Amino acid sequence: MKPLVENLYVHVPFCTHLCPYCDFPKERLAGNRMRDFLAGLQAEWAATREEFTLRPRHVFFGGGTPTALSPALMKELLAVAPWGEAEEWSVEANPDGFGDTKARQLAAAGVTRLSLGVQAFRPADLAWLGRKHDRAAIRQAVQSARAAGIRSLNLDLIYGLPDQGPAEWQETLAEACALEPDSLSAYAITPEEGTELAARLARGEWSPNEDREAVLFLLTCRFLEARGYQSYEVSNFARHGHECRHHQAVWSGKDYLGLGPGAVSTVGGRRWRNLRDTGAYAQSWRLGSGPRREEEEARTSEQVRTEEILLGLRTRSGLAEPGLAGHEAWLDTLVRKGWARREEGRFRLTARGRLRADEVAAILT
Repeated sequence: MKPLVENLYVHVPFCTHLCPYCDFPKERLAGNRMRDFLAGLQAEWAATREEFTLRPRHVFFGGGTPTALSPALMKELLAVAPWGEAEEWSVEANPDGFGDTKARQLAAAGVTRLSLGVQAFRPADLAWLGRKHDRAAIRQAVQSARAAGIRSLNLDLIYGLPDQGPAEWQETLAEACALEPDSLSAYAITPEEGTELAARLARGEWSPNEDREAVLFLLTCRFLEARGYQSYEVSNFARHGHECRHHQAVWSGKDYLGLGPGAVSTVGGRRWRNLRDTGAYAQSWRLGSGPRREEEEARTSEQVRTEEILLGLRTRSGLAEPGLAGHEAWLDTLVRKGWARREEGRFRLTARGRLRADEVAAILT
């Protein structure tokens, strides 16, 4: 029997420009490469239907910037597979270049959720992050999404930037909330290996401040929860019913299939990554030649359990206590410290505890 897959991630690796902090597989827009990508994606979809039983419930288009494609190429992308049959279809977009035409195109195809890469509002912050939009573009993108009738809107933000203290970050949060999104994501800036941001760190031009980031994280929790956005994962906050179901499925250990160059999959106890290079990816699927996957591994029960604990501790749902047998004394200690709660048979970290999620996971694994 073929494995059943209900959660799909589609990686679209194209951007109009490359941001200094991003380490996802991506490249600048180029007509021939985009054509290769679409041909490869069509071939991959056809091939994976033979290997898996695909019944999409939650679909997430990430990148890169899926909406960086022209309307004509967007039309082809949206028509590759019956994505619109899913209960939730999320698409990432950047404010620059996203207007009424693409918003209506997404809505007509059946997209239910848009995640807008705002990241910041202050001009200095946007410049440091290498972003090309401004406040006006953000407002226009939000208005276009709402006017098109896209059901749920998420705004992505980044904190821990130079010269960004609690006052500046609270101002950013307030400006984001004024746009009335249905959910928000707030990530600490991280110098990933191989990025320009990591090079800045190596040159001594910048360094992260963990203590300041902790203050900003706790401020985020207080500020957003006071305005009706409940924390459902360390970096994610939503009004009731607007949580990203795709992310929740992945965090809870459900199988997911990644399509597109560099996309990661976890299905049936195996994990792998597609070829990162767009041309090689497309050729391998079109011609069936050479390895179509890399970094493939069989996941052991120990690896699965460790990942379950690491991800579960980051979420509002936490972990089932029966699975933590033998750690009762530690659980009580963490509760006394104010790092966790034990409720209705679940062990959940508090906001302060989530700052130490990796430390707690090391205790429980």
